[in-house]
Amino acid sequence: MGAEVRRRGALITLALMIALGGAGAIAAADKKDPSEAAFQKGRLGDRLYRLYVPRALAVPNDAPRAEGARVPLIVALHGCWQTPEDFALGTRLNEVAERRNLVVLYPAQGRRDNISRCWNWFEPAAMAGSETNQLITLIRHVVKEQRAADRVIVLGFSAGGFMAVNLGCHAPALVRGVGVAAGGPYRCGVGVDAGLQCMLGQHVNGEKSATECRGAMGASSARVRASLWHGSNDVVVNPVNLDALALMFARLAGVTASTEDRREGAVYSLYRDASGRPWLETWLIPGMGHAWSGGDIRATHTYPSGPSATERMLDFLLE
Repeated sequence: MGAEVRRRGALITLALMIALGGAGAIAAADKKDPSEAAFQKGRLGDRLYRLYVPRALAVPNDAPRAEGARVPLIVALHGCWQTPEDFALGTRLNEVAERRNLVVLYPAQGRRDNISRCWNWFEPAAMAGSETNQLITLIRHVVKEQRAADRVIVLGFSAGGFMAVNLGCHAPALVRGVGVAAGGPYRCGVGVDAGLQCMLGQHVNGEKSATECRGAMGASSARVRASLWHGSNDVVVNPVNLDALALMFARLAGVTASTEDRREGAVYSLYRDASGRPWLETWLIPGMGHAWSGGDIRATHTYPSGPSATERMLDFLLE
């Protein structure tokens, strides 16, 4: 089983390297975030993770805390080749968390589970021991340990974006919102070959993904808000995935696009529910490839000249 997972990871790695031309992904993979003092290391079972706790919230877990002072937990899922440290640097998420008093959980994907550190989002998410279920267990553990708000926000890039969608579909009572950059709709590809086809924009169907996601949600009445981002020049995950993912979330929430305009140089669409509340937004960044918009140039897969995906996602999902 482990050998098969590694073999599949290698195939995805090959596809990514061909698409990216090997663009320096490994060279920056181990760069560190500057806020090391608040950037803790942790482990739950076999899963390693980093946890950023702002200085204002850095008190012992058993210390008394004001009733109702449950801080938001942000879950940050890196992309292929990346590490929590690289992703924290690229997104500037720790800096933002320090200003906004947010706790950030960075699960780490190891080479044992995927040789290129991709999350195995394409595996059947409901099967026992799946990475989706492992991450749900980890998130619940950290929510309890940090006494955080019961529902979390998940941000993810590329494979991490696909996995964020898995989490939203399988644990809507736990996940209140997702920020997805360069991801795609739920179960657009099951198995490595179908997953690669999905990334290339083949057989992507937002309506079908909405039906599959609704089935995974079960009886839960909780809705998941979404901030979706993509580069117009992404050759790793075809931008058609943005449209399909938007359609999926729109069908799930019963919302329609009320406006489409230019915002900070991006093509921006906002979807509102029947009461007029914003529930879904999409950002298409002209000229951007497979990258995190507004990210730090010192990290991998960033596009510094774009609007800050980190700030705008949190503005929308935390409101």
